[in-house]
Amino acid sequence: MRKLVAILGPPERWAPLCREYRQIADFIFASPVRASPNDDSGFSLFLVDLLAGRYGVLVATCPTVIESMVDMAAKRQMLDRMKEALSRAELIVIGERTSSSAERHGIKVSSVAPEATTDSLVEHINRRDRRGTIALLRSDQGSKRMVQGLSSSGWEVENVPVYTLLLDEGEAMQDILDRLGDGKVDMLVFPTPAHAQAFLLQLQERCGKEDALSLLTGMGVAAMGRETSERLEGFGISVSLVPEKADALAMVKALVRHIEG
Repeated sequence: MRKLVAILGPPERWAPLCREYRQIADFIFASPVRASPNDDSGFSLFLVDLLAGRYGVLVATCPTVIESMVDMAAKRQMLDRMKEALSRAELIVIGERTSSSAERHGIKVSSVAPEATTDSLVEHINRRDRRGTIALLRSDQGSKRMVQGLSSSGWEVENVPVYTLLLDEGEAMQDILDRLGDGKVDMLVFPTPAHAQAFLLQLQERCGKEDALSLLTGMGVAAMGRETSERLEGFGISVSLVPEKADALAMVKALVRHIEG
């Protein structure tokens, strides 16, 4: 019988990667979270500091950061000024998707961290000889480990939450929860700790904490990266697959190898 793999991430991101493997398994997709720009006075103050040249280094942790910044700066009629200020600083991004998003909007990228993990990013930044003030452009649920890893190396770190994560309880998520309850899902795939936490919250709301964990007992669980794996294991969930690289394509290829046995 064909395996059913539920990937808890946005379909537009994951479906194209899985298309060529449709003969191997059935894939379904839904993201338990959605992003919304964190459009408040904090971002306005960040723009003031950016224009004043306060930051030597800025870090964009995902494409959503770029899209949110562009959207909020445009609403303030400050997009061109923001781009100019960014060009005078060093902008570090995570992954080619974030780099492509920045370049599409005419924002210069200085370097790209090799993997979308905290450890990889911190190591990449800490290779620099000089220290100064660094702005972490990310969600309002960003990892404390990133701040700790940079601060301990001498950086003055400022969190700039440019977007917030909200639960997405749409039809696609409800379909996955229904199939899971009916025992029709063979493997769950979690891209990030935030996706893991949001999914488990929705599952627990539906059937209670103990029943939620029992539904996942013995099921194949894949985590894209050590941080996601640690978050799941912290909830008492056994992780059966972690790709060598925290990358979506590496995750899909590892899934296929795992399914083919």
